[in-house]
Amino acid sequence: MAVWQDNLKRLLNQKEVLIIHGNIRDTAYLTEEGNLVRGLTDLINRTGKELGYDKTVSWGSFFDHEGRGHSPIWSLERITPLNGDQPEIRKTESQDRVSDVLHRWLEDEITSIDEKKIFIINYIDKITGYAPDGMYSEPTAELVTLIQKIIENISENNRLIMIALRDTMIPVEYYTNSPRVAVMEIPLPDRAERHLYYSTTLASASIPSDQIDLLSNITEGLYMKDLENILSDVLEEIDENQEVSSSMLRKIVNRYRIGTEEDPWSRIPLTGPPKGLLDSAENWFLERVVGQDHAVREIVNAIKKARSGVVGLSSGGQSKPKATFFFAGPTGVGKTFLAKKLAEYLFDTEEAFLRFDMSEFKEEHTVSKLIGSPPGYVGYEQGGQLTNAIKNRPFSVILFDEIEKAHPKIMDIFLQILDDGRLTDSRGQTVFFTESVIIFTSNIGTRTVDSRGNTTSEQRKLDEIINDSDLSDSERERRVREHFTRSVREFFMHEISRRELLNRIGSHIIAFNYLKKSDYQVNIIENKLKDISENFRDKFAGRGHRLHLSGGLTGYFLEKYGDSISEFGGRGLVNALEDEIGNIVADQLLLAEERGMSDINFEVYVDGDVIRCRRS
Repeated sequence: MAVWQDNLKRLLNQKEVLIIHGNIRDTAYLTEEGNLVRGLTDLINRTGKELGYDKTVSWGSFFDHEGRGHSPIWSLERITPLNGDQPEIRKTESQDRVSDVLHRWLEDEITSIDEKKIFIINYIDKITGYAPDGMYSEPTAELVTLIQKIIENISENNRLIMIALRDTMIPVEYYTNSPRVAVMEIPLPDRAERHLYYSTTLASASIPSDQIDLLSNITEGLYMKDLENILSDVLEEIDENQEVSSSMLRKIVNRYRIGTEEDPWSRIPLTGPPKGLLDSAENWFLERVVGQDHAVREIVNAIKKARSGVVGLSSGGQSKPKATFFFAGPTGVGKTFLAKKLAEYLFDTEEAFLRFDMSEFKEEHTVSKLIGSPPGYVGYEQGGQLTNAIKNRPFSVILFDEIEKAHPKIMDIFLQILDDGRLTDSRGQTVFFTESVIIFTSNIGTRTVDSRGNTTSEQRKLDEIINDSDLSDSERERRVREHFTRSVREFFMHEISRRELLNRIGSHIIAFNYLKKSDYQVNIIENKLKDISENFRDKFAGRGHRLHLSGGLTGYFLEKYGDSISEFGGRGLVNALEDEIGNIVADQLLLAEERGMSDINFEVYVDGDVIRCRRS
């Protein structure tokens, strides 16, 4: 039996009043024998019978005496004898049905000691919703008072169960400083329940135990209704093909988890250029990302684990994100660029790259920007930026930039994502991160002031390593990586005291190198010049224009901006190239436009200590 069902039985023995919330709308619940009980009311009836109760009085369900839907729901109560006799339907004719039912319960029934009854109020949050300021309308205040009196006066032989979607949606007066009341959440089926369900229902289908284990692992976060649908699809696949593969199981589960059977991960080629994971992937990245060989190797190794399906083997959970990284290093060295290229490698487009600037989430209330505003607040209907983005594109590389600037409450969201691979937005809808890659970036290690406003020696220690002339280039790079890794660990362990988040990131703290080597700088300049040439061709192909960049430009920009690249990385170089080349090319383009000229060749070249542009 599930732990929560044991808790339900225990609390019904100990407390007169029980508030149940969470997974209350599931179609069925699993017993310890592997059987399904249809609906929460039937489960309560079953539990009540085991505990020796005589009847349940269920109010607020859609039914009539023939089992069909009936409106308004507050006019009917279903009285179910737990000895097997037929249920009785009691109807309230008054216009003020809710108040009349509660008055009758209070005055005539809940204090009775003749029988042991369980009174059930469904949708208590619809009868008396939570008021943030505690100010209720007069009719609602009367109902809140009536329910409080029921709680205070119910006899020890009777029980009251109030059912709501979320405990935060009902008045706190019901359970605050109330020793007779317990609040209990019904969770989604856990792994033990899922394994029991599938091992029982697939016992005669000749499915290997390892595939039942896989099915139990990858269905985390799903409702019993989803598990039933998945079972139906699995049995259908067996009927058609006499077997079911692990990849097919994943496709079937994804149909209900993220709404698609697509699996870009399975399309990553294992061998062959340009992207073969076993022999070409590193070169693919190194051709695009300059000077970060160590980071590229770490990325490729993580992709191999994700592609092979071994992520989560040690923890037993396979519903986590495919990979998690923490990119640490100075600004402008390619952290964001590598994340974009990872999205392109995995999903064939940089549009699968999502970036969130965490400097926009410094205040506690900004958590609503990620998961949506609570009910009743402005923007509730819009949802959250993060949850909406993952709903629309579950196969993504998600970058949380400058993570150290986020409010600590945001860290709780990251903990849930890294632990469970899912997140529930403010509207109660669950989104899954199981097919995504999570990347945090930070300049921790280069700061002079920490997140508390205290002076830190990070930059001074880094300068000592960089300026130590006795170190070889390889030793300097190694010590720089150690410095950034140590700084990140100290940030989580001591500065914000979030060791649990550091544990989820694990060994995937990737430190980026400074771009001091001249060959790194040459490659960066050449790549940027190539980008300019290609982008010019794409933009002005309709006019027949072409842009030629002479070979001397690399040396010109290396001499002029080499020191800047060493200190600030390649980001400033992009602006410098656009300014210098863009300014002189713009003049020639405008002159050509003014004279109605097309099919022009623009050549940018070095003339002494300046660059010029001529057209031909």
